[in-house]
Amino acid sequence: MALYGPLLYAWLPLLVFLLQAFHGGSAHSSCSENNGGCDQNALCSDDPTTGAMKCTCKTGYTNTGCDDKVVCTDSCTVNNGDCHSNADCSHDATTNAVQCICNTGYTNTGSGSTVVCTDSCTVNNGACDPNAFCSHDAKKNAVKCTCKAGYTNTGSADNVVCAESCPADNGADDPNAICSSDAGNDQRKCTCKAGYTNIGCHRRVVCRGTMISDKIDAFPPHLHTSDSCTANHGGCDANADCSHDATTNAVVCTCKTGYTNTGNASNVVCTDSCTVSNGGCHRNAVCSHDAKTNAVVCTCKTGYTNTGSGSNVVCTDSSSESNEACGRHAVRSRDPETNAVVCTCKTGYTNTGSGSDVVCT
Repeated sequence: MALYGPLLYAWLPLLVFLLQAFHGGSAHSSCSENNGGCDQNALCSDDPTTGAMKCTCKTGYTNTGCDDKVVCTDSCTVNNGDCHSNADCSHDATTNAVQCICNTGYTNTGSGSTVVCTDSCTVNNGACDPNAFCSHDAKKNAVKCTCKAGYTNTGSADNVVCAESCPADNGADDPNAICSSDAGNDQRKCTCKAGYTNIGCHRRVVCRGTMISDKIDAFPPHLHTSDSCTANHGGCDANADCSHDATTNAVVCTCKTGYTNTGNASNVVCTDSCTVSNGGCHRNAVCSHDAKTNAVVCTCKTGYTNTGSGSNVVCTDSSSESNEACGRHAVRSRDPETNAVVCTCKTGYTNTGSGSDVVCT
């Protein structure tokens, strides 16, 4: 009996086949009906050795069940299809295989099969011009290229090309302007040199100032220049003369004769000198102006005599002088209204003169 057992198991498959052939039947695959009970997104197959049924998820699907109960779920909904966190998961239109595509603003620094998404700005400056800053759009996260200070975009919004704002030709600006970069918007800024005034606008600076006449024709008509003092009087006060510094050519404002600067060196304000410390005249003098030159003229008030000389007027009380002007027989006094000297004959003497010429007899 011990011998028959092993022989029986060895011949059992053949016996089954013979019995099936004898009865005219054949073995039916378990997968032939209802996909073998597998998930609709699974492939059903038979194990060639054991004949057991096997369910395997199709390409693009992941088993979220177990070995005994296979549940096939779209792989993109399971851990983003194993794509990078900054990638979008999708499927190949032909094979349905998972595809990982980096989100906007990110670049694949891995490979076709292993996608690694890195911030594009850290990869070749986001493909921006070497003289541009790379950043991201606040809404779409798309790469944004912005020219650095001192550079101007000569391309377009989509194709930023950063060129030096102040190249050798002075940025194509007026030759009497200084080209620089505006710290606020990184754009080119043109400022007229000392002694020149912009008679254009902020976008088209035209500097008017002193130029050698034989060079004027070398520039287009709109760049021809003339003395800044002819443009709004150089910004000087109406009572000042406008001129230029011999070294820097900067505008210099100098108060005219008869006027005094009550401002400062950089902001000259010309005021009538007679209203400023009495024009420098003595306190007992009246300040006025010469009719021709407008120079300050100091004249002693009534009752005072100029004891100075020339332009140095010193007004002294006339009553403090000797009595010689009235004569020894007269008494000096002051008119209460005009302060003029009044000579009055002493008692016993009679004025035999006339008017202001008192003669006491």
